[in-house]
Amino acid sequence: MKTIYFDKDIPRVLATKAAARSRVTRGLLFTGINAVKFKTDIPDPPLPADNWVRVKNIACGVCGTDVSFFKATTGTDSALEPIPASRKTFLGHENVGVVVEAGAAVTDVQVGDRVGIRAYMSGCDNKDLPRCPNCAAGNYSICENYGAKSRFDLPWTGAGWSDSFIAPQQQLYKVLPSLTVDQAVMIEPAAVAVHAVLMSPPKAGEKVLVMGCGVIGLAIVQALKVIRPDCEVWAMSRTKAKLDFALRLGADHILTGDALEAASAACGGSPVYQGMSKKNRFFFGGFDRAYDCIGGGWANTLGVRLLRARGTFVKVGHHMNAVKYDETPVWWQELTVIGVDSHGMETWEGRKIYTFDLVQEWIRDGRYTVDGFVSHHFPLAEYKKAFRLALDDTPGTFKIVLDCE
Repeated sequence: MKTIYFDKDIPRVLATKAAARSRVTRGLLFTGINAVKFKTDIPDPPLPADNWVRVKNIACGVCGTDVSFFKATTGTDSALEPIPASRKTFLGHENVGVVVEAGAAVTDVQVGDRVGIRAYMSGCDNKDLPRCPNCAAGNYSICENYGAKSRFDLPWTGAGWSDSFIAPQQQLYKVLPSLTVDQAVMIEPAAVAVHAVLMSPPKAGEKVLVMGCGVIGLAIVQALKVIRPDCEVWAMSRTKAKLDFALRLGADHILTGDALEAASAACGGSPVYQGMSKKNRFFFGGFDRAYDCIGGGWANTLGVRLLRARGTFVKVGHHMNAVKYDETPVWWQELTVIGVDSHGMETWEGRKIYTFDLVQEWIRDGRYTVDGFVSHHFPLAEYKKAFRLALDDTPGTFKIVLDCE
């Protein structure tokens, strides 16, 4: 097995953090000091139980979470830090592969099926534990056994950024035969977007802002127009190519220029008032709802100032460390803040359905498109080139994919 993983070796993690702090030192991330490693000589591990399968990967997307591991951004002040974890985290979860071996008790998939990873987070399904109430309800991303020990002590399992990996069947989902490889690697990010909108769907006629037009932000623009076509959507980004893409996906407007002045003009708000500091500004009467796909203190501080009183701030973008922001508008304007983690079980048109299955149906039926998102392919061994491109974030870069075969 060949696999790319994050090695939680503290000196190496600290060196990675230091290298990531500035563009001057960023080149060191692509040397041997990085905590992300590529190992190519691992014997294929045996299936540890009859409900496990072996998957031969075809391709896997590069996610912002993978970039966070490459930069070792998780902080000791994050709520994630106290949770027990294994030393190795195998990267890659936006994948598509083929089942090449199945245990005798496997019933959900069979050899030859194309599958992807559904439950990537460290919960009941990928630890092969009896499901907690949240996992039993299909909401594996808020598993109550995140800190529990796995059923098996397996040094090497692999994940999406591997030529193959092993997993219990409940961790996976089936990929429709009609979807192309590029469509299949976009199912997971599309599922994040659809889940975010279904967690907090707009009402008819609402003015909605999407902050950040990376892959998730763009996918949210489209999901908004599928789920609530009669809402009015503004897209916000620093990159013209991404804003143009947002318009093609259904955005009604783009937010340009000074964000507060533009938001006030778009929503018919008050004048923008300025405090003693030129950076401290506020107005009344902004957007009904904002989906933050940027994350961090700056985005939080700006986002809650772009909403009307009793508006809703949906947190999709995030950083794996504690951030500081001005929470004054949250209590003063009685805002609702909703956190979003990945995907899970949705209620749609009277059905209970996993986000992955809903997204696939929409793609198959032509209601939702992922065409045009994949902009670059790299062989698995050239993962550092993929990371370099992701960090550069050039205008024509959208979804980067590693070819694993």
